[in-house]
Amino acid sequence: SDRSHAELEKGISGGDAVPDEDTELLDEPVDSDRSDSGPMRSPGMLSQFATLLGRRLKIFRRDTGQLWIHLALILGFPLLVVVFALDGLPAIENLSMSMDIDMFEMARERADFSEQSVRVGSLVSGLVMFQVVLLTLMGANNAAREIAAERLIFEKEKLGGVRASSYVLSKAVFLLFLVTVQSVWMAVFVKVICRFPGDLSQQILLLLLVNAAMTAVCLAISAMMKSAEQASLLSIYLVGFQLPLSGAVLALPAVLGEITRPFIAAYWSWSGVLQTMRDTRFYDLVVDVSQTPLASLEFCIWVLCCHVGLGLVIAWLGAHHSRWE
Repeated sequence: SDRSHAELEKGISGGDAVPDEDTELLDEPVDSDRSDSGPMRSPGMLSQFATLLGRRLKIFRRDTGQLWIHLALILGFPLLVVVFALDGLPAIENLSMSMDIDMFEMARERADFSEQSVRVGSLVSGLVMFQVVLLTLMGANNAAREIAAERLIFEKEKLGGVRASSYVLSKAVFLLFLVTVQSVWMAVFVKVICRFPGDLSQQILLLLLVNAAMTAVCLAISAMMKSAEQASLLSIYLVGFQLPLSGAVLALPAVLGEITRPFIAAYWSWSGVLQTMRDTRFYDLVVDVSQTPLASLEFCIWVLCCHVGLGLVIAWLGAHHSRWE
């Protein structure tokens, strides 16, 4: 309602409702101290941030529809991943080195080993990429409508003194909570069921960063677009490009790969998670079946952090710029 919105603006900007001028002149004596005090200052950045964050958390708790959607995604997406390896990753059988078998038996064993290697390598690569793509989808769902859906309200609040930095920071902290829950549960659940090798803490970090990167970029899209529908559509398109342009399924032409790879967050998370398995035979099998080069673990983390930072900067620029419909 108009009344509740006026109270909300008053709580954030610190301003008072403007009284009727004639009534004030007739019924109230002139306060010389008040007239000399000048315009009231708006609250500081941290105060605005705390108020905006509290408001966002309150809205989130009261929106049962969104709560159920997020819960379904958090629980359902990991189940989609593990359904392909409910019994864990298959064991890798070694070639027989016995000299007692004939040439035909040795050739058959080599063919079986080659087939097994391709199957296991493709499975490991696919499971990792499946996790990554589903997390990018959750990231787009987290942030695509976050600013665009309430742009008109925010523009009015800016007139009352609300800072774009406080607003975007409150969104970032709220979304960080969602990203952390989604990513940690995905990493732990898949590792326990599928028995993934590699360091769990590094895998959690890489999955969290790809989710955070897509969330930050979609928050930037939400801040730049004029409507929530436009922001949602563009965010979904961005997620749709992650799998084909990552090179995890089909290798891209060398020139195209060099051009697009820096912008594809899914590639860096996929490559980084595989690097955590570098000391296992699964890593060698993935390298054998994949024609896309893998980047080092440290460089993958650095690039994903750049995606997060760049997305937040663009989100601030978009929120700072006025967009009235």
